Amino acid sequence: MFERRPLFLAVGIALGTLTISGCGSSGGGGGDSHQGVHTPSGASPGVGASQTPTPLEPGLVRVAVADSAFDVATITNSERVIDRLDVYTGSADVSGVDEWHGNAVTSTITGGTLGNARLDLLKIEDSQGATLNNALDYAIGEAANRGARVINASFSRRLEASDPRLTFNGVTSATSYQRVVDANGGKGGIYVVSAGNTGSAIDTQGKPIYASQPGLYEMMLIAVGTTTNGDIHPSSSYPGDDTQLQARSIGTDFANRDVGAQGTSISAARISEYAAGIVGQWPHLTAQQASQRLLDTASQESALFQQSNCGASGTLNCGAFYLGQGIADIDAAMAPEGDLVVSQSQRVADGGAQADVSYLQLSDAYGDAVAAPGVLENVVAFDALGRDYAIDLGRNTQPRTARATQLRDQMQQMASASPSYATTQTAIEGNYRFSTSSTAYGELLASRFDGTFGNAQLSAFRFSGDQPSPMGSYAELGVMPMISFQAGSALTNAFERVDGVETRYALGERLSMTASHWAGDAASDYQAQRSDVGLAWQIAPGLSIDSYVGQLTEQQGLLGANGNGALGLGEDNQMRFTGVSLQAQMDGFRGFAEFEQGQGSASGSGLLTSVNGMRAQQMALGLQWQGEGERAERWALTLRQPLRIDSATASFDVPVGRRLDGSVVRETRSVSLEPSGRQLDIELGYGFSASERSQWQFNLLHTREPGHDADAPSDSAAMVNYTYAW
Repeated sequence: MFERRPLFLAVGIALGTLTISGCGSSGGGGGDSHQGVHTPSGASPGVGASQTPTPLEPGLVRVAVADSAFDVATITNSERVIDRLDVYTGSADVSGVDEWHGNAVTSTITGGTLGNARLDLLKIEDSQGATLNNALDYAIGEAANRGARVINASFSRRLEASDPRLTFNGVTSATSYQRVVDANGGKGGIYVVSAGNTGSAIDTQGKPIYASQPGLYEMMLIAVGTTTNGDIHPSSSYPGDDTQLQARSIGTDFANRDVGAQGTSISAARISEYAAGIVGQWPHLTAQQASQRLLDTASQESALFQQSNCGASGTLNCGAFYLGQGIADIDAAMAPEGDLVVSQSQRVADGGAQADVSYLQLSDAYGDAVAAPGVLENVVAFDALGRDYAIDLGRNTQPRTARATQLRDQMQQMASASPSYATTQTAIEGNYRFSTSSTAYGELLASRFDGTFGNAQLSAFRFSGDQPSPMGSYAELGVMPMISFQAGSALTNAFERVDGVETRYALGERLSMTASHWAGDAASDYQAQRSDVGLAWQIAPGLSIDSYVGQLTEQQGLLGANGNGALGLGEDNQMRFTGVSLQAQMDGFRGFAEFEQGQGSASGSGLLTSVNGMRAQQMALGLQWQGEGERAERWALTLRQPLRIDSATASFDVPVGRRLDGSVVRETRSVSLEPSGRQLDIELGYGFSASERSQWQFNLLHTREPGHDADAPSDSAAMVNYTYAW
């Protein structure tokens, strides 16, 4: 639809002469007088019959342009022209009298930014240069039979129904229209037409196409021309009072300055490019769905939509009156509709888990294992229209606490000037002992009750999951506060609180049997329980050794990690642990050593299908010397390797695409869960009493490969505490 020069105003009226939308004429012409079977000169009926379309690479879309004629060599990106047909001769020679209009329309499509349209050019101009309705109707149907997903007809008066008796090459216009509806295995072809260049409301001459061709109407887009500021172009036709035309009308730029043309022919070409972009990305969409998507996402930011004084009644919304559904917004059309869902089954229609609520919080034991290899990149999620989007679910997989945040919190608990400073109180009454640790806010961090009943000792304890267990050797020996021991184990960090009991039953003077159990609950569905049994041997008065075996059972969690949705973990994940601990006290020295190793396997409830060959371990050593007297000095040296996965292979079943029939293309991916590094905390502590009321303490912590990340630079932390008792 170009404002250039009048064309074919009075030629061949008997056949229904067409006017190219964009010429200086009003887009008139085109009576639909009956015409018998048209046979091209020197050809038999049926020449130019449909051919089997050449399959295109994924993402490319066959777009048919039915126009007067073309000069292929001068079309922008002419290599994107893949097929040609003269509907009169059946040949591939599409040159003719008016090549300019066809080239301008085609170059607008091939020169766009999306770039996935591959053009099939259908010449409808006869040997005298006339363009006739019956030839164009035939070309539309022929384009559909040749596999076009989008059909561009930049001619005016395409919104009038052709006379049902009109034929070309023995094919009626009604049959050609139906071919568009039935094309592409029933998906149809998006039919893009120009509104016209009359500067007035579209006149269907009382023969609107939606009345006689409702199926075609539902996959039709009517291109209206707009100015750069989003107003209706003064030369563009528009839907006016007709609500049916409004429903399928959409606006876009009236001009293509690169080819020096303007008109709703250009608008139609831009809409065709957009339609091809949608179909190319999601070929499962029907013509009705894809075209409706453009209409549903059209922008209504134009000032016209703020006015309601248009139409014959003077009360119609001006945006609908001039622009129909609004101005085409391809970015909005390509954006997801509704929530993105990660499929966990074999069909898109079966749904899955919402991507935005799917997460995996990792404990420190994993280090950089899952994030580094990108195993959760390019996971496909589906929107409400079944359209697939590649997302990076790895972004939803994060450590529970950043290293810097964790270290800051640990130091705050030791800083006597901080409200988070942990103070301990102990009460002893006969065979009973009760101790608590709390902050200045009154927040209880840990508590422990011990009672002796004959040969048995019973302990009940509670602690916040991010605190060290009061049953550990570090706490039991009363080693001076050390930064590296202020955080809890990776197994408990997710829990708001952990409750447990432990019993020791003497089997003799030096040998005891031990049993313990604890359970932790988080705000999410993650739960864990652990039970241990063992033997404690008092080697000497100041030396004891404990050995134990145990089992950890986790629901929606695995070694302290917890997941949800597409990254959910199984309901019954189990690890078996064995461990040994040593405690020693003699001549001012206190020391401990702990080593624990676990192994097991797990299943997932999301994309994670299994974890096999899992082994994990942690260890800690500590030695403290304390002098005698009121101003005694204390020295402490500790080494600690937090819980770390030593080996494990995780298997994921990942959706990576979809087929036209709605089945999901899935891919099996495997990744090692072993972190690249091994964190080691080395800490030196020194404290002394400056007076009866005051005390100094110095701590120096050095961490190698923090976060079990071999590429992470070592970090160091130092702090000084001074306390004075009033």
